[in-house]
Amino acid sequence: MLRVREIKELVREHNLGISPRRLGQHFLVDPRPLARIAQELSAGAGDRVLEIGAGLGALTEELLQSGATLYAVERDARFLRVLTSRFRDAPNLQLVRSDILRVDLASYALGEPKSLLIIGNIPYSLTSPILEFLLHQRRWVRRVLLTIQKEVADRIVAQPGTKAYSSLTVLVGVAFTPSIVFTIPPGSFYPQPKVTSAVLRLDPLSEPVVSPEEEEGILRLVRGLFTHRRKTLLNGLLTSGRKIGKEELLQRLHKSGIDPNRRAETFSLKELAALYRAMI
Repeated sequence: MLRVREIKELVREHNLGISPRRLGQHFLVDPRPLARIAQELSAGAGDRVLEIGAGLGALTEELLQSGATLYAVERDARFLRVLTSRFRDAPNLQLVRSDILRVDLASYALGEPKSLLIIGNIPYSLTSPILEFLLHQRRWVRRVLLTIQKEVADRIVAQPGTKAYSSLTVLVGVAFTPSIVFTIPPGSFYPQPKVTSAVLRLDPLSEPVVSPEEEEGILRLVRGLFTHRRKTLLNGLLTSGRKIGKEELLQRLHKSGIDPNRRAETFSLKELAALYRAMI
């Protein structure tokens, strides 16, 4: 298990130039949450696990003990050299040099739907792009565990009508049931971040709330509405660039039983889907 002293030695030896501010590089070094994360993933022999951003391999080391086939994705060649050195004798590990957003999950799922376990301590700045990436490739995903900023995790699991409810909530809710497993204090990382982290679990929905044909349109509608989240629905629609006049908007909303004076932040995903259908 990597300790802070060992990380500092690796950084110095390999001239890694850790940049927590620019690249969001905060390495989880506390063995207790590392073990708990691996346990929550529940991987075993015969499973296929894809780790996002393996870094120096602290979580990689835990995951290898499960006996699962592990694909550790890392885009930085310097970190890959460290990983290659540390795990040269691990038969169940495949190192992948790539930006996670360019990875085709189907190739690692071997064409088998809902077979991949996805895990990672990800840079906070990449949370939204990675979630969108998982949304579009969810066909291959069985379970996801991501260590992210707690404030963002709170937004993802928020309920309609709350301050934390956002377009990110809806984005994730289209494909997954999210839950916060546990939180991790700043002191469990090196270098220490200024915020608390959370382990977010995503389980694919057994039945979609919206149809695949409507999904992109609904998400575009939601992004526009949440740009003006404090406005009434009617005013939000009028200022979101839609080429529909006020009177026609009112007619469509009333016909669909939608109150034009509600705010977008109070709508559930099912209600947002009904709103989208009223707009097309």
